[in-house]
Amino acid sequence: MPIVSSTHTVGHAQADGRSYVTELHTDDIGAVIRVEYLASPGTDYVAVRSARAQQINEQLAEAAAQALIEGGA
Repeated sequence: MPIVSSTHTVGHAQADGRSYVTELHTDDIGAVIRVEYLASPGTDYVAVRSARAQQINEQLAEAAAQALIEGGA
């Protein structure tokens, strides 16, 4: 179930200059993982999104392996 698509949107700047960011990561069966965070000015949103997609891929792979071990796949 690897991530096949990742997008992000950036909200309006808050009083302190930070912005809310929403990431949507879609896996190969269409399940969407939504992540929200408050970003400082100058944040590289694409780098954050890409790193998170990799982390999610690792978590999905671990969960799939565990399901196989437990016989639940």
